[in-house]
Amino acid sequence: MEELQFDQTDWEKGLSITELIAGMTVNKEAMQRRHQSIELTGDEQARLAGLTARRRLLILTEEWCSDCLMNLPILAKLAEDSPNIEVRFFNRKDWPELRAYFNGHDIYSLPTVQILDDFLRPLAVWVERPQAAHQRLADWKEAHPEVEHTRRRADLTSEQKREMLKVFNERLLEEMENWYAQDLQSETVREVVEILESLEKTPSHA
Repeated sequence: MEELQFDQTDWEKGLSITELIAGMTVNKEAMQRRHQSIELTGDEQARLAGLTARRRLLILTEEWCSDCLMNLPILAKLAEDSPNIEVRFFNRKDWPELRAYFNGHDIYSLPTVQILDDFLRPLAVWVERPQAAHQRLADWKEAHPEVEHTRRRADLTSEQKREMLKVFNERLLEEMENWYAQDLQSETVREVVEILESLEKTPSHA
């Protein structure tokens, strides 16, 4: 299986959240708004403060990805609120070697968050969305069967499908923002911080 070939030069080519947003042509305003509005709770900040090992988060993304829109600002906030976490964003279309590496590990969903130590050695991966979000999306799809029906229609071109699904996609994004404001943001924070905490309890990773 292919190993991660990634060095400091590659890391420095990664984007900050500000640089990522500046280059976006899809979801730019929404990403900017979410980045400016995300705040961690006192308890979440306290858990971050308890992390002592330096970690780097290599995050593979695409601007059209709704899960990236929801979660990238949260992940950026983790790094902003912790002196021991550094984050860089990498557009998948520009990094075929990273895409090949993750595909080789059966990881296809975005965002892909590769947790590295300070020497850029891979330690753990968090992918796509918090577990609680999967049921929310399944329930939403069940409540809107016309979405899947439209996607399966053989009499429509891809462009026609995109146009018909545009309203549903916009509605879903609005609902996803509400879900994350209610509790899914905290779930993302909890899952990622728990991975980081677990790594500190493993002697070889501390």
